[in-house]
Amino acid sequence: MKKILFIFALLTFASTIVAQETVFEEARTIYKRESSYGLTIHTRGWGINYRYGQYTSGFTRRIYEGEIVGMKHPKEINSFSSIFDNSNGYKYGKLNSLILFRASVGMQNTFISKQSVKGIAISYVLNIGLSLGYAKPVYLEVVHEDEVTGILGSAIERYDPNKHQQSDIIGKASIFRGFFNGKIHPGLLIKAGLNFESAKQANKINAIEVGGTLDTYLQKIPIMANDLNSQFLYNLYVTISFGSKKTQ
Repeated sequence: MKKILFIFALLTFASTIVAQETVFEEARTIYKRESSYGLTIHTRGWGINYRYGQYTSGFTRRIYEGEIVGMKHPKEINSFSSIFDNSNGYKYGKLNSLILFRASVGMQNTFISKQSVKGIAISYVLNIGLSLGYAKPVYLEVVHEDEVTGILGSAIERYDPNKHQQSDIIGKASIFRGFFNGKIHPGLLIKAGLNFESAKQANKINAIEVGGTLDTYLQKIPIMANDLNSQFLYNLYVTISFGSKKTQ
């Protein structure tokens, strides 16, 4: 009986040691850098991003981030031609499609560390940087009357609110039409969020980040034909990212 109790106590002690090693396994590994790719869904569209981090301590790192996101206007409404049943949907009154190219630098600080391989590390992220808005003009397929024969057909034209009425519009043209005819709007970016990292492997990144962004430009970006455009674009976002950490 004494031998059984002794073996039980020994096994209990050994399992405690193993558990402690598991709990503090991540603390013994010193990482120098990390990188991750992510898919972002925000209140006015979606996008992709890449983040590179350099550790300045065990719980802080300097991060560099690049993003490409689409930006819709909150007043966009999908419309369809009442004459042509097989027409493509379009956004009536939309002048330009907006794509944002962001480059930012900031800090990511972990304030709740992962205590086991099944735990969750929570950190806050604060970035500032540049935001280049690219406003690509919208092209539509419209009803066109031949000046010589008077026969009605269709043509692809850049949307002009002073020229095109809803009754003239058949549908949207290819998204690539006029892609290089847009205008660049320079601006600034502020981004803040909470990052929840839960990868089972200490050297992997499997995270969800939630937060908000504010893109500020020198002038209103003409997305819609009305005067409801703004030079301040505020959004809430969720990003799912995957990556790895390196010790060298």
